[in-house]
Amino acid sequence: MTKRVMTVRKAGMIYIASTIVMGVLAINGGNNLHYLATAVLLGYMSASGIVGRSNLFGVGVTLTFPDEIYADTPFLLTIEATNNRRFTPVFLIDVRVGGANVFFPVIPPGERRSGAVVIIFSKRGVNYAGEIEVSSVYPFNFFIRYRQMEQEDSVLAFPKPANDGSGVLFAVSGDEGEGIRPKSAGLDSDIVGVRPYVEGDPMKRVHWKSSARTGRLNTRVYDDSPGGADSSGRILDLDGMTGMGVERGLSIACREISGALESGEAIGMLAGGTVVPASARRADKLSMLARLAVYDRPHIS
Repeated sequence: MTKRVMTVRKAGMIYIASTIVMGVLAINGGNNLHYLATAVLLGYMSASGIVGRSNLFGVGVTLTFPDEIYADTPFLLTIEATNNRRFTPVFLIDVRVGGANVFFPVIPPGERRSGAVVIIFSKRGVNYAGEIEVSSVYPFNFFIRYRQMEQEDSVLAFPKPANDGSGVLFAVSGDEGEGIRPKSAGLDSDIVGVRPYVEGDPMKRVHWKSSARTGRLNTRVYDDSPGGADSSGRILDLDGMTGMGVERGLSIACREISGALESGEAIGMLAGGTVVPASARRADKLSMLARLAVYDRPHIS
């Protein structure tokens, strides 16, 4: 945003031109009435500057971001303007952030007003709203005065959620203390775990890799299997998904976690060989999304 101090409106240009003409007439004609009129016009302009600047600098601005922000996705940013003056209101305040603006006609002394604008962060990770520009035409609409305020607080934008339902991988529980390991990719993307083979299980559901590893038959557990939904929640295999493309993998993981935020489902993830336990708590899911936002190496630290 280009820093501006003041711009002159059309009415202001006419006013300035009239003042100059009156001053020239006063000098050339020696008419005291012309001198008096010039003095009044200049005094009027000076009063406008003092009152306008006081009005502009009497305002404080605060930005409030939602706790869920996704890259390349519009979101509502709340702009709150506060009148810091104790006795007089402020008028005609325009606040611009990120190319969008909110207009406040009047704010009584000591009070605050708020409005919302739609903005977009184009990339995941740490973002800044940038410079806040506060302006006003008060009091006479001759000039627009500007004030720049820096927004130093950063905000995280999560990866943009994938717009399809494919590509998700889950980690499955091993047997006999093997811990968590990634499940195989492909058509098994709806598996939530494995369990020992029970007589009567369809052979097509046998998990052959797990069976070979443990030396006994194991059966895939699907979301739609009786009792198949793991009460502890799903564990996303982030390592496996990012191995097929970092941004694609992060996008898929973000889709799954944001969906769990809406549904209240417990979810966790396997990241950098470390398991983030499944949780239904909103704060824990937002923490997982934050890890996705700053993911920039093979392992999330």
